[in-house]
Amino acid sequence: MLVRKKMKKDLVTVTKDERMTVAKKIMKEKNIRHLPVVDGKKLVGLLTNMDVRKAEASPATSLEIRELHYLLDKLTVGEIMTRNVITIAPDVSVEEAAILLHDNKIGCLPVVEDGNLVGIITENDVMEILIDVMGMKEKGSRLEVQVDDKPGALADITRIIKESNVNITSVVTDIADEPGKRVVVFKLKTFYFEPIKKALEAGGFPVLYAKIEK
Repeated sequence: MLVRKKMKKDLVTVTKDERMTVAKKIMKEKNIRHLPVVDGKKLVGLLTNMDVRKAEASPATSLEIRELHYLLDKLTVGEIMTRNVITIAPDVSVEEAAILLHDNKIGCLPVVEDGNLVGIITENDVMEILIDVMGMKEKGSRLEVQVDDKPGALADITRIIKESNVNITSVVTDIADEPGKRVVVFKLKTFYFEPIKKALEAGGFPVLYAKIEK
């Protein structure tokens, strides 16, 4: 799954010469936390809620409220924006985007192609993708099955499930606590998982967890 297919393309942007107070109002009205700063189609920075909060706090020493508001209204986006922005290309996998977001502790990645801003993907977008991929909102049954970490193990399990004439909504694997083992998490489109559970265990695949999810 590529970033291109999941990024937001209908972008709200500002220029570096826009007043900070105007940009803050835009972010509040659009309910967004990240505002790309552009020069034409070129990305030159990123304004975040954190940037705004830092700017609002910095001059608040002995100034009166009227003076403070006057100074803040003079601030431009270019004076407070984040300049060294981490970006991503549109034909990179969503998994790589998730790693960049996590490792750099950032909330979004502007998507740049041929030097131009073409989209944005956020941590919320990645979370929604994870929810969809794992079938979290799908009704049915969830089974966690322990298997040997070897070729063909997954095929053997899916064959058993196929013989029960049940659709698989999603499959995710994880490393098991036991060395040489993996845990395969299945979301099945059925509320009656007991026959499948028995068939899997009879085939040598321990079911660690089974639950109906409605």
